[in-house]
Amino acid sequence: MRKGAGHREGIAYLDISLPVEDIHKILDFTVSGGGEFAELFLESKLSHSVFCENSRVERISSGKDSGFGLRIMASGRTVYGYSNITRMDEISGLARKLLDMIGSGGGTSPEVLDATRVAASNPEIQVDSISAEEKVGLVLSADRAARDAGREIAQVQVSYLDSRQTVGIFNSNGDSVEDERRQLVFSVRAVASEGPILQTALRTVGGSAGFGVLDGMDPVELAADAGEGAIRTLKARPAPAGKMTVVLASLAGGTMVHEAIGHGLEGDAAEKNLSIYSGKVGEMVASPHITVIDDATLEGKRGSYLYDDEGVPARRSVLVENGILRGYLLDRRTAARLGTDSTGNGRRESFRYRPIVRMSNTMIAPGGHDPAQIINSVGKGLYVVRMGGGQVDTSSGDFVFKVDEAYIIEGGRVGEPVRGAVLIGNGPAVLKGIDMVGNDLGFDIGTCGKDGQNVPVADAQPTLRIPSITVGGHV
Repeated sequence: MRKGAGHREGIAYLDISLPVEDIHKILDFTVSGGGEFAELFLESKLSHSVFCENSRVERISSGKDSGFGLRIMASGRTVYGYSNITRMDEISGLARKLLDMIGSGGGTSPEVLDATRVAASNPEIQVDSISAEEKVGLVLSADRAARDAGREIAQVQVSYLDSRQTVGIFNSNGDSVEDERRQLVFSVRAVASEGPILQTALRTVGGSAGFGVLDGMDPVELAADAGEGAIRTLKARPAPAGKMTVVLASLAGGTMVHEAIGHGLEGDAAEKNLSIYSGKVGEMVASPHITVIDDATLEGKRGSYLYDDEGVPARRSVLVENGILRGYLLDRRTAARLGTDSTGNGRRESFRYRPIVRMSNTMIAPGGHDPAQIINSVGKGLYVVRMGGGQVDTSSGDFVFKVDEAYIIEGGRVGEPVRGAVLIGNGPAVLKGIDMVGNDLGFDIGTCGKDGQNVPVADAQPTLRIPSITVGGHV
């Protein structure tokens, strides 16, 4: 990983081998030909996955993918093209086509040109020194552990994925950086059944430390917990409905922060007045107990990187401080429109996509309350341990979140489990109402989708007390 890759004679990884001098010539050509800003993104990626369902390995795959993306900006317009043929003649040819498009007024919003001619793959590539046999053995052991949780387990799915991605980013401002990123995701989904009733439990671990993500974590124990969780929820009574006090455990991860406020703080939505938080910098948007941070510099987390996909160094951004909105997440394009600097949040799924504003590792910072004290403060309510999927409207902040695991709180104590609960509310209203924030912090991982692109992220939160929120369940 280097700032200023021009110190070397060329770029060489996987099947990409390009002279740096020629790369800069192409960037100069695009600027002299009418572009105000030009950027070349090079990527090579190795990946390996194992998928097991019902004690049978259904799929083992390894692959290689590489290519480039070229972006040109001028007069408020953007054009983007890509190809997996990483030769200088291919890059220069695409540059000419893009310049023609932007010169003729094309590319508003922006236009994407697919110049790919040949699909690249190599099923024999091994990503790391861990053998395929070891990975298969790990997956099958997890399958057995989930099934051993009880006779109610009707289905188990186990998946393993690792990847190693190398990127090089060069632009007409003179920036040139390289970054190597590793990812590993291990997940177990267990389904328990009793008659017509089905309940699912999902357990996932992952991060950007390669196989080291599994250090100190036993995948077999994770799988056993998934099986036990599915059975526990299966036997639980239906959740009550109505307005009540809800305590979100740190184990719930950051679904709340990611969906209820995170997307609304992405600068492209804010700049277009599509966010409930548009134009509110300096205003109180949450409880004084709430501080929201996005930090791509955290070591080993799934959303971490050294440089974003525009070559901007990763950073820690305080978005909300003690309830006051301090700023938004920005990429180069959005920052330029707002007359400020990028926060290092320009991200893309691969060379086939242009960069857009995305979260990295987003969290509500820990507070000053002991988690046990928070639970003890509730006479009657709901203790949410694990969250499921959900939906949020960034323009209004309204959300609906599924609850995967929850318990009744009575007399300040956690009681019996319940199932079928959903949380219904408004992000800004809920964040303004939170009155107790724990001194703990729990992370969860995910793959966030936006504008047709998926990127790895992590979310985190401490234990939180919401004094009143609508819980959908059974009357």
